[in-house]
Amino acid sequence: MLMHLKTLLPAAIPLALALALDTASAHAQAVSIWLTTDDQKTLLQPQAPLTFAPGSATAVPAILLDVHARCQTIEGFGASMTDSSAYLMNQKIPPGALPGVMALLFDHTAGIGVSFLRNPMGSSDLARTAYSYDDLAAGATDPTLASFSIAHDQADILPLLKQARAINPRITLMGSPWSPPGWMKTTGSMIGGSLLPTAYPAFANYFVKYLQAYAAEGVPVDYISLQNEPLYVPGDYPGMLLTAAEALPILRDHLLPALAANNLSTKVLVYDHNWDNTAYPSTVLADPALANSAQIAGTAWHWYGGPAGAMTTLHNAHPDKRNYVTEASGGTWISDEVKTDFEMITHSMRNWSGAYVKWGLALDENRGPHYGGCGTCTGLITVNQSTGAVTPAIDYYTLGHFSKFVPPGAVRVWSSNAPGLISAAFVNPDGSSALVAYNDSATSRRFQVVSENRSFVYTLPALAGATFTWTEPIFKQRPAKPNAGRQPGFQPGLDYRIHATAQRILASSYTDVFTAQTEQTSDEDGGFNLGYASDGSWAKFSRIDFGAGVESVDVRVASAGAGGTARMRLDSLAGPIIAEVPLPVTGGWQTWRTVTAPVTGATGFHELYIQFIGAPNTGGLANLNWLQFK
Repeated sequence: MLMHLKTLLPAAIPLALALALDTASAHAQAVSIWLTTDDQKTLLQPQAPLTFAPGSATAVPAILLDVHARCQTIEGFGASMTDSSAYLMNQKIPPGALPGVMALLFDHTAGIGVSFLRNPMGSSDLARTAYSYDDLAAGATDPTLASFSIAHDQADILPLLKQARAINPRITLMGSPWSPPGWMKTTGSMIGGSLLPTAYPAFANYFVKYLQAYAAEGVPVDYISLQNEPLYVPGDYPGMLLTAAEALPILRDHLLPALAANNLSTKVLVYDHNWDNTAYPSTVLADPALANSAQIAGTAWHWYGGPAGAMTTLHNAHPDKRNYVTEASGGTWISDEVKTDFEMITHSMRNWSGAYVKWGLALDENRGPHYGGCGTCTGLITVNQSTGAVTPAIDYYTLGHFSKFVPPGAVRVWSSNAPGLISAAFVNPDGSSALVAYNDSATSRRFQVVSENRSFVYTLPALAGATFTWTEPIFKQRPAKPNAGRQPGFQPGLDYRIHATAQRILASSYTDVFTAQTEQTSDEDGGFNLGYASDGSWAKFSRIDFGAGVESVDVRVASAGAGGTARMRLDSLAGPIIAEVPLPVTGGWQTWRTVTAPVTGATGFHELYIQFIGAPNTGGLANLNWLQFK
């Protein structure tokens, strides 16, 4: 736990790297470090601090930051206050111990500063029973919601939500139903079925009543979604099929008017399901009334299927709508929770998510109570039902690497990945910076971090993650321009330049992309490859210095699709062509091969564009992992 800490001394011997830094001076600055190792012997423990060195100290590989290239604002990290979580915490933890447990969860100093909570509207699978806010006898209906009541939540859920908000007033709260009351559905039950069209008005008012009742308790709700996992209909716990074609008129013709009529400012997130289906939110947001509504805030996502890169695809199509990962459970089916969490949270941050929300906040020693559904999920903490003892799960520490150091209002800024290393970087509201780096490889990695004309060197053990924090006075003096569109908005001449021959350039380190998406790779060194590319896809890489010139480029390629060509251009999609790289069919999307092509006309300092060229309408062409100029 965080109050029992030990330190390890990191090594700091620089290696040579041909990386040019701007020559402006910067004051030496202390860097604080917290480490978690894959063997879980070190869990979010502080390490001996380092110091930024001004000038040209170098090492390989390098993670580069541009604190002036701003992306999304972060609203929080957290989990769900389920019926099971609230029951365990409020009724099983001894009253004298509960304040300390709440501090471990919600306080940024004593704990990990959980700042985003999801609230099931009624029961979920992590509940003791099936219940809604308007349960009736079989065959009865209540179209005016005269029997609506949140009495169930007043026992455990609301008292804990109030305590959490008292500790961390900046908590964001989201409400999501797993099922409306059974009488609104085709099955007459909270299990299975779909919403009766005649119940659309009552369903909209169900949200109104919930929002009003919570506000009356002093717990305002910031976001709602229509339905948890609308394309999955469970057979043993509450759920409901709600297609995009059904969601569209419910939102447009019923819910939004009902919110407006009652002066409710709570915003709506569409979809609330897996990354593997971008068609659902795209269909909903294709309606002009919904796309232009300021009350439709964006899309909620779950991590159980598809790549996190799907969020970038939707961001590029709707840059004014935000993305949120609202459910991402840990569980016994995950062979390495440390690795999975660092990869998934980092990947989500790099793909425009403004939040990352695990599943149950608390579960017992048997991973319950649960009403059907998931008996293998893990929470942030484990509460022993017999003794009330609380043990933080590994999920607590991995999430804490972000939630403790990246408060609401922080902004993600551009950072590169490097061979064997993935990263996510942030500038906080107070001007400080935070970098989370994870060694995704099976060997220790020595690397350099370069930011604002300064650098430091650190060594991460295999499959270990660390958070680095430091103050950032230069950022305060030269604030970045807000991102007004799809591109991160780089300001020329700042922060870094990448010598083309110094090290491999990871495809996942792009600064802009069109239609392609990043995904996890099983190639050497792990990390993320750039995939899902079809004819017309492209990626942009900024601040590449080709020096006096290069002669060739190696590109790491995998394809089970049509294959094609990667055309490299300078400075724009219509700029000079410097290389035509063949993209062969390798026999699998993770069957990797290195191909080489000649390069001509690449000298000096440029932006690099890679266009994917192939036969139209043939689907996927190839995946790229890295490129290396020589």
